[in-house]
Amino acid sequence: MTTIETVKQANLLRARLISDKAFQLIILPTEQCNFRCIYCYEDFSIGRMKPEVISGIKALLDKRSSKLNFLNLSWFGGEPLIAKDIVLEISEYATSLAAKNSHLQYSGSMTTNGYLLDINTASALANVGVTHYQISLDGPKEIHDQSRIRADGKSTFEQIWNNLLAIRDSSLPVAILLRLHFNPDTFNFLDPLLEDIKREFLPDSRFSILFKGIEHLGGPNDSSIKVFSETEKEAANKILQSKLFGDDLKSPQNNDVSPEYVCYAARPNSLVIRANGKVNKCTVALTDERNDVGTLQPDGQLKLIPGRFAPWVRGIETLDFETLGCPLVSLPSSDEISANLSRKSVAV
Repeated sequence: MTTIETVKQANLLRARLISDKAFQLIILPTEQCNFRCIYCYEDFSIGRMKPEVISGIKALLDKRSSKLNFLNLSWFGGEPLIAKDIVLEISEYATSLAAKNSHLQYSGSMTTNGYLLDINTASALANVGVTHYQISLDGPKEIHDQSRIRADGKSTFEQIWNNLLAIRDSSLPVAILLRLHFNPDTFNFLDPLLEDIKREFLPDSRFSILFKGIEHLGGPNDSSIKVFSETEKEAANKILQSKLFGDDLKSPQNNDVSPEYVCYAARPNSLVIRANGKVNKCTVALTDERNDVGTLQPDGQLKLIPGRFAPWVRGIETLDFETLGCPLVSLPSSDEISANLSRKSVAV
């Protein structure tokens, strides 16, 4: 490839990443959860989204919708279905905006533990455009129920599995990514789950699979949870993919992460709106002050904190895929951000 072609490709990628025609809001309608997964990093200190934040989201969508071609509302938590009414209210509003603006293509997605995703809920959500889901399983019932437990200590696998079967047996226009977790303690015990998934869900193209090694993300139990190294994780991933897909590793249902993956947090047109109205870039670093980039006002204005936003999207300039893949890894410290802001102020 010539230098000119390389530059052209880089410019095309950069233009796509910074496009003001696309907008993603990752919304936390509540930061409470009905589960207490042993590796979770969230502290559940914030509750249900207040009415003024809901109004702010609607106002923000109003301001942006006339200029957008693509809008995605992605629901996160906590467990978003604890606040199902908020999800439905805002999603219905987005659906109405898309109906008024023929150029606007709206989609809705959700990261959910799946426990409350019964067929009636899935149907109601599909009616307001929420059709893409990511649902985690940690293994067959006896493994899963040791790590993904309800807040009251009860088991969760059976209800999640039954919900998935009910959706499979429906004609709902959904896409479900089953995220299968593993670590050194569970890796050798996943075969029964893989066989069940191969039988029950792989014949249905609406279902796809992502294998994900458990990581230390700052939760209170990190010190007691075993994790694979990056090299071990990659090898384990290949073994699990081979067990599930055989020779068909390029199956569209094998949702392997591309080495050129760009994290939502690295994109300037993606924002996280927390239940308290805080604006973040990342859904993992929820207690990191560098992730607090501003506040959503009730009138839809975004009040950004000087110097906080730019470090998250620094990969756009270099197109370095390590930075684009996870801008948090080498994110400048708070002191570095402040110093850089001071230098810019002096220069002006």
